[in-house]
Amino acid sequence: MIPLLLNDTAMAVSLGALSKKYPLQAVSGSHTRYLGGEFWALKDISLSIPQGHILGILGRNGSGKTTLLNVVAGIVPPTKGKVVTKGKVLGLFNLGIGFQDELSGRENIFLNGSIIGAGKTELENALSAIIDFSELGDFIDMPLGSYSQGMRLRLGFSIIAHLDFEVLVIDEILTVGDILFQNKCFQRLIEFKHSGKTLLITTQSMDLLERLCDTVALLEHGCLLFHGEAEKAVNHYYALLNAKKFFVGLPKENVRMVETTKKWADNRSEWGLRLGTKEAEIHSLSLYNKFGLLCKRIRSGQPLKLRVNFSVNTIIKDPHFGIAIFRKDGVYCYGPNTLFDGHKIPELKKGKGWFSLHYKKLWLAPGEYVLSVAIWDKYETVAFDYHCGYYTLLVTGADNRDNKLLDVKAKYKLSRKKYRPYTFIKKSDARAIMPFLSDASVHKQQYAGIEIQSFLLSHPSGQKKGIFITNQPVMFRITISTHLLEEKGRDIWFGIFREDGIYCHGISFAIENDTRITLVYPQLPLLPGKYGVSIGLSNKKTRRPFLHFPGIHSFCMTFDKHDHGTVYLEHSWAWKMA
Repeated sequence: MIPLLLNDTAMAVSLGALSKKYPLQAVSGSHTRYLGGEFWALKDISLSIPQGHILGILGRNGSGKTTLLNVVAGIVPPTKGKVVTKGKVLGLFNLGIGFQDELSGRENIFLNGSIIGAGKTELENALSAIIDFSELGDFIDMPLGSYSQGMRLRLGFSIIAHLDFEVLVIDEILTVGDILFQNKCFQRLIEFKHSGKTLLITTQSMDLLERLCDTVALLEHGCLLFHGEAEKAVNHYYALLNAKKFFVGLPKENVRMVETTKKWADNRSEWGLRLGTKEAEIHSLSLYNKFGLLCKRIRSGQPLKLRVNFSVNTIIKDPHFGIAIFRKDGVYCYGPNTLFDGHKIPELKKGKGWFSLHYKKLWLAPGEYVLSVAIWDKYETVAFDYHCGYYTLLVTGADNRDNKLLDVKAKYKLSRKKYRPYTFIKKSDARAIMPFLSDASVHKQQYAGIEIQSFLLSHPSGQKKGIFITNQPVMFRITISTHLLEEKGRDIWFGIFREDGIYCHGISFAIENDTRITLVYPQLPLLPGKYGVSIGLSNKKTRRPFLHFPGIHSFCMTFDKHDHGTVYLEHSWAWKMA
């Protein structure tokens, strides 16, 4: 515990045995009924907060956090004890309080500012800075009723961010809005801290507390349970949650498997932007081929190393590195990071450094991809630096006009070659596959008596399964009715799709008059989620499809890792500070 500081001359806020009592009453419409008794929202709180200090306030709902801020801001008086503040205190409890939809954004700046205690002259002097910071442009003179919620949030925070104060109390408003707005909020708070402002903040973002706050106070039932280092306060808080909610026994040995993961980029509009608080900065990304030479493109199936050079401007705690690959249409291919891979980085000190991600084999199909590179905080609340969709990766190889996502090895065996080894499929002719993906008329053709007699998914050991683990072997056994193949010269196409229709992988090969086909993926690197299988048959010479069985079977993938995307790529990390 941090003791009460006796020398209050350097204190921006001093609380001595602070208590706040409310009568117990019930409100129904315009009527208030006294129930008898009383409720102590705060009990004997003593704290001294130095000038330029940021205090985080943590606690469960109803613990007294908002009441404490209201008392410090002078909105409600204490029942007992003392509150001493130095300088102007501003309270930010609700962004945009007092906004009127029929007034313009410019007019609402003066209305909102006056409500929270700013004078007309102060608002006039700050007007240009407020408008510039909000990035509302011509919308500033349009009625507020035409604003989106995000635009309202920008305007509300822009006002408070440009008013004069010595002490600012902020209640649960820093996790709203899009990532750009959150970055602006966070960067502005850093500026407040560097300029010697004193802040009191309540938030449920543990990372924000650990990154921003000098100390954290933990409240429970109106009492101060702990005041000290942010990390220790957060640990106390989690212990409190466990104790109040349930008894925590011995940890279980079994690992919880991941059943689904993020499959699409959720911020394509931000591709090409550099975001973050810049406590650490990314300077460059370089690609290296299997010979260790710089390259601008890589062949599918070849090793690839990505190296990122960065610098740290101030000590950062518990960071992690991440590099994500997206297809140009926004499909999330793969997004590993050091946190998911179990690498703990306690801190990075000021200076220059690098980190690298080495892919053993890049199994992505040929095409153009987009890379995001980031140095994240512990909980991925706000990035230290985030180059969103900022880099391009070109993967070369065989024709991929069918736009499949994955280019992995598979092998097959036909019934007439029962005792022969499996044949590896080196490559598939995209021209044979495209009709099944683009010609809807194929789906409608009917052939009496023609059917897939059986379709079996299993482990190569023979165990029937419908759920498979990422990167483990998968076997498909298909039996086709005999009269279907009376003529020779038939090709079969086999395709795997995500449940949202994204084409993951497909192959085609000649089957002639064979009726039983066994197809094996020695490693199927699909990440958790649901997938479907489609089968097609075509004339080998003309490549004209004559039958298509879409979505004939489905299966699920699961994994013990939390990696985002669709395709798991074996990899390793390295990093070093100079």
